[in-house]
Amino acid sequence: MKPRKMRPKIIPARDVKRAYRFYRDVFDFLRDPIDQTTLIVDGSPIQFIESDEKIETEIIVRDHLHEIQEHLANNFLVEQGKPEHRFNKKIALRIHDSEGNTVIIEGNEDR
Repeated sequence: MKPRKMRPKIIPARDVKRAYRFYRDVFDFLRDPIDQTTLIVDGSPIQFIESDEKIETEIIVRDHLHEIQEHLANNFLVEQGKPEHRFNKKIALRIHDSEGNTVIIEGNEDR
């Protein structure tokens, strides 16, 4: 998956290491070239904070619907409901991360 943007970039987690691995492995976020323990998106670091709080975050990707669904299935992730159609031929899928946060993935409709 090719993430372009994310908001917010602060992720609450009961287990920070587990959350870091989830976002690194599932979304293929780049590591900071100087500090390999920091994930970056759109030139900014993603922060993981220890907390029981649950949030909703949105990740914008370049992939098309079938590619996103295939990637999620390969990572044993289940969509929550049907894809939501958005403006300008965009779609949005909802999943839960390893910490119970809702992640909205916005991508492109299939061609």
